[in-house]
Amino acid sequence: MEDERSDFIKVSQQVADKLKTQALEFKNLMDSFQKRFQEDQIDLFYILSVKWLNQWKEYVSYEEILANKNPSQNFGRLNMEHININLVDCVDKCFKYYPIKDHPWNTFMKENLQENIDYIIVDKEIWEFFKTYYHGTPIVRMSNGQGPEKIVAVNLLKFKSILLYPTVIKQIALDKFYKKSFDKLYLQVDRSMKLKDYYNLLQKTVTTFTANFAKDNNVRIWRYQSEQKDIQKALFTDIQKQVGELENNDEMSFDFNGDYIHYSIYETIEDVGILDNHLIIIEFKDEIKPWCIRNKAVQIEGKCEKCQFMKVLSYPCVCRKVAYCSQECKVKDQNFHSMKCDKFGSDDDTIKGMSQQSNSVAGLAGLSNLGNTCFMNSGTQCISNTMPLTEYFLSNQYFDEINMDNPIGTKGQLVKRVGSLLKKLWYGEKSVVTPTNYKKAVGQFQPMFKGYHQHDSSELITFVLDGIHEDLNRVKKKPYVETKDSDGRTDFVVAKESWINHLARNQSIVVDLMYGQYKSTLKCPKCERLSITFDPYLMVQLGIPSQKKRTISFKFFDSFFNSTSKIIPFDKNKNISLKEYYQVLGQELKVQPQNLFAYIANQYASYELLKESRSIVDIRRCAKRQQLCFRALLNEEAQIQNKLPVQFSNKYQGFQKNSYFQSGLFIFDGQMTRKQMHLKIFQYLKQFFVDYQTLDYETNVLNKYYSILYKSNSNYWNPCSYCSSKNCNDCEVQFDDEQLEEIKKKIATSNYQGHFEIIIFWKESPYQNIKLADIFDHYKSQNKIEIEQSQQQTTPYKNHGHSNQHSGSVTLVDCLQFSQQPEQLNIDNTWFCKVCKEHVQAQKSMQIYKAPQILIFTLKRFKESNRMFKQKLETFVDFPINGLDMTDYLINSKTPQEYETETEDDNGENNKQKVIYDLYAVSNHFGGLGGGHYTACAKNKFTKKWYNFDDSHVGEISESQVVTKQAYVLFYQLRTDQSINSQGQTIEQE
Repeated sequence: MEDERSDFIKVSQQVADKLKTQALEFKNLMDSFQKRFQEDQIDLFYILSVKWLNQWKEYVSYEEILANKNPSQNFGRLNMEHININLVDCVDKCFKYYPIKDHPWNTFMKENLQENIDYIIVDKEIWEFFKTYYHGTPIVRMSNGQGPEKIVAVNLLKFKSILLYPTVIKQIALDKFYKKSFDKLYLQVDRSMKLKDYYNLLQKTVTTFTANFAKDNNVRIWRYQSEQKDIQKALFTDIQKQVGELENNDEMSFDFNGDYIHYSIYETIEDVGILDNHLIIIEFKDEIKPWCIRNKAVQIEGKCEKCQFMKVLSYPCVCRKVAYCSQECKVKDQNFHSMKCDKFGSDDDTIKGMSQQSNSVAGLAGLSNLGNTCFMNSGTQCISNTMPLTEYFLSNQYFDEINMDNPIGTKGQLVKRVGSLLKKLWYGEKSVVTPTNYKKAVGQFQPMFKGYHQHDSSELITFVLDGIHEDLNRVKKKPYVETKDSDGRTDFVVAKESWINHLARNQSIVVDLMYGQYKSTLKCPKCERLSITFDPYLMVQLGIPSQKKRTISFKFFDSFFNSTSKIIPFDKNKNISLKEYYQVLGQELKVQPQNLFAYIANQYASYELLKESRSIVDIRRCAKRQQLCFRALLNEEAQIQNKLPVQFSNKYQGFQKNSYFQSGLFIFDGQMTRKQMHLKIFQYLKQFFVDYQTLDYETNVLNKYYSILYKSNSNYWNPCSYCSSKNCNDCEVQFDDEQLEEIKKKIATSNYQGHFEIIIFWKESPYQNIKLADIFDHYKSQNKIEIEQSQQQTTPYKNHGHSNQHSGSVTLVDCLQFSQQPEQLNIDNTWFCKVCKEHVQAQKSMQIYKAPQILIFTLKRFKESNRMFKQKLETFVDFPINGLDMTDYLINSKTPQEYETETEDDNGENNKQKVIYDLYAVSNHFGGLGGGHYTACAKNKFTKKWYNFDDSHVGEISESQVVTKQAYVLFYQLRTDQSINSQGQTIEQE
């Protein structure tokens, strides 16, 4: 056969061996990487581009080599890029840190990169391994912590900066600064770095400059802020106004109205709170000239807090309210002052004194984005508009309930910051509030929120409310409480006992307003024993069912050469096996279920034969980028006991070898010989030889009209499984008596996956007046598509207060029903059955037993797609704004606070009443994971209107804009009067 049948450009054995060695060496390095990572003496790590790594894996056929399979088509054939070329960002630097040649922070990475998506972390051994073979730019990052707690600081804090010293001011003064503005320059730093260590680094960096700078105490850091968009030009203008009249011999200094950043004030870089609209000034001290910046924060004369003498106060307290003349005075006074020192800079008396004024913003203030904090702003605005909780804070009641003894609280730090923020949002005058102190307090309670990474608004809401609860927990000493099983007692008795046990350890305004109760049922699949428990909840997690109108598409072969593409309705929630699905499909296609045969076709690879035990949902998912095929077997094929599927394709020899995708599978008996297979194939192909009366296959057809070839699997790695040649370009299927079963065994024992493939290689048209090319064009263009509409009718969902209609949507009620369905525990989360005395995968169901006054739903939009990544469900969930009827989805219609008035004979179970909720806030998530954005919308108590909260921007919206597919967390309030909703509006009765 011609060389044109070869699918690969050959790679020399020498190159192949080198690439294989690279793959195996990298595998060994990665296997031992985790152990090396935790070694304390190693604190420098390298960033490696995932894009480049995936290209390299294709280049060396990494996955195939490890699995001992055939190499990919790109094996040894790619032009490798420079390592990290897609990660490095070209940034104009203010200066380079010492040592200027290799300090890690002198190399910038592009922003918003994500680990395991854009890059991975490796050590020096792995980096040096790649550098041996390829060119690239090293991106080095330092680690914090030790052992299992070690974390590599990859995404550094990038900030606007300028360098100032007397010579620069002189150039401005003498009008020699031609740009009339400072350049836009940047530096970057690890947020967790101690500010004192950063000063030390800058002092070393000073020595790399040729100017005559001081040797010690030669650096100061300042923060400049301006309302102007071009902050560099604003600072230049401010300086120029002051120094424009100076002469050559004058002292080159100016008064600076900004913040002094020093380690006596801030402990870490993160504590400084550098924002995008800040300009950080690095000031160097000249050897003989004074500092160029004058500011009251340095060298201030005043009365020392300890000795009361008028001196230069160079030792301020961390609260920045008092200062000392010496470290000795500061230490002596520390014990006394620490009792009244507030590290977060709040003044309780000031906060208590805030009240509503005529110019108060009344809840319509935005929150500044401090750097990826839109999730925090979104969740906080929802909490702010939870009026029963907010009114509790605005009335200062929380000061009387702060629990200073709770070991898992913050000793009031978080709740004070929440109270302060809510006062500013409702009683303040500013339309935008910067929540710096609030963010610090949240990070103190939950360290995962300390940095500036994007997080989940639902998690933020949970942690903030839980933190408020712990700070305000009225229980000072929590008793030990033993959980009891139901053991035949009524639900009400067990539920009430469980709630009393919960209150024995947890009592706060959050529990009063927001905690409900679940009924959890576990059923043993063997003995059917039931275990019923009742657990408190703060949020109701709702799964999102599949959209109603789902379809499955496939190609149906009713014969060997005729197929129809079909799209029919598909219920993803019915996860049945392929064998069971044959029953459904048989009725649809009017075919006996036992005569159906399924496989997944791929134009460039072997077909995947499907096991009847496999889930049809899994098959549908895997076939999305390929072609799912069903073939109707002939009765004689269906009756074969030892079925041997053989994949075939038709090709012909023309200008180039063509094939059409209308290929398929023959089903042979494994006991057949190759001669019998030849004749059986000819029997199927006789329909094309209508112009001929009689033809002897061996004499008139074989190798004249077509040949039958094995599709060879030979390459540099393996010889052909059929003819044992390493250079085989598809070999001929002999017309002899060797059994097909024997050939199958040859394939199975070779380095191959056992797929039996043949090619019908046409040489001459079977029609007297039709060319081969025309025959192939006919089959390539023949593609019938039938789309059948679902006969299932869905129950319409009534709109309550909005008019959004989306095809394929689900309702909140659908989500409630879906979330209450039993599900089987996975193998990693088994339950111990006391009867069977073993761990079993029990059936678990969760039902809402009682709902609180404030009912919060989280729509489970993020689900695991594999071990490392999640995917977002974009399904539109239709939810009511007014009149959410929860009566049918609660077992007990009363709130947990009403247990006191309930008895076993008279309670919310046996005397059920209507339970209606109204929406008042929504946390929305836009976009995908990692790079998404959060906003909130909420109904204002005073205006009775809806508003959109997008960080610092607040704008009025219509009620019809509230229900969107971006909705993530829903906040509802119980309607206590059947005619008045939670915001005080009258609702029409139905």
